[in-house]
Amino acid sequence: MREVLDSLAKIGKQWDLGESVGRVWGFLLFKSCPVTQREIEAGTGYSRGLVSRSLRELKRGPMIEVERGGREIRYSVNTSLTESFGELLKRFLADNIKPMIELLSTSQDKIGDAKVRETFLAVLHEYRKLNLAVLLFSRIMNDINTMPVEVENVEEVAKRISMKIMI
Repeated sequence: MREVLDSLAKIGKQWDLGESVGRVWGFLLFKSCPVTQREIEAGTGYSRGLVSRSLRELKRGPMIEVERGGREIRYSVNTSLTESFGELLKRFLADNIKPMIELLSTSQDKIGDAKVRETFLAVLHEYRKLNLAVLLFSRIMNDINTMPVEVENVEEVAKRISMKIMI
């Protein structure tokens, strides 16, 4: 269990969610029933504030499910990793890629030096390609989530995915 939690903490850090988010998600993964925030604190050794921030981030994912029972709130893992990953991609697009494209687009006319402008436009072009890649990958994830998938037969799944780009 410790190795899995450590690995998930590293993944959380790599995805810019934070190590604590990955570790809390991993702790929930090992629980067979929904748990309270106090149980998460005890199981991870994290403070109430750190667990609270981690849960807030996981709810945005949506990597966890939340259920209220009287005065207690219980948390459990949303086992649809593909849906969670798709949501993370959309959030990455909205929080990082689109604002950078907007910033680069509005700033390009302010650059006087031709060489700097050329480099600037190349970076803008790369961000636009990244935007397209994330959008396409999100569509693929949505298609995969709406069909029965045999993981072993990648070619068949690829044939069944229809990419319709809306203009």
